[in-house]
Amino acid sequence: MSINITSRFDIPQDILDSVIAPGYTDLEIGYRDLGDGLFYACTYARFPYAKGEMVKWWFGTWLHDTASYRLWSKDHVSFRWDERKKPGTPVGATHISSEYIGDDVVEMGISFFEPADIFDVSKFAENNISFVLVAENHSPDGEVLMTFLHVIRDTPYGCEMRNRFWLPNSTEQVAKDLIFHNQGEMGSLAEFLPGLYYRETQ
Repeated sequence: MSINITSRFDIPQDILDSVIAPGYTDLEIGYRDLGDGLFYACTYARFPYAKGEMVKWWFGTWLHDTASYRLWSKDHVSFRWDERKKPGTPVGATHISSEYIGDDVVEMGISFFEPADIFDVSKFAENNISFVLVAENHSPDGEVLMTFLHVIRDTPYGCEMRNRFWLPNSTEQVAKDLIFHNQGEMGSLAEFLPGLYYRETQ
């Protein structure tokens, strides 16, 4: 049976359930070829001394221009929010950016949506889910590049981020490049976010 995932509403229910449930799945870092050009990729990062509220602040408040975007990763080239951005949250807005993924600069618009569109958010608190991003990524001409989830779970040491990506009309190399890119992004963010948050908010 062919699988087609081009929006948040196409994400399989079993993955939505497992990514907010206690424990881990058999694929937390890596990728699978789902056939017909669709790849499923997963990444994972630990954030010592950071909680989900800090990650929310990063995406909703601190991230506001190219300079703040480039602080995150040397792969980032340019960044701006569209006119729908509201204070304190990325939900409802699109960030328009360009960044290296592998050897290529990719221009994209990443639109963020309410987690309640696809999740049973009543289960978040009991499972220590402190922040979730649901996003769809398009090229400037409207081509679907990926649909993805960033799921933050608070832990005794801080928090952890579990990420899920679906890449239609893609290749194994793109999936590998995305994993390398995202692991670098989130590893970098985990290192500097606690200090930046306390410096800017206290």
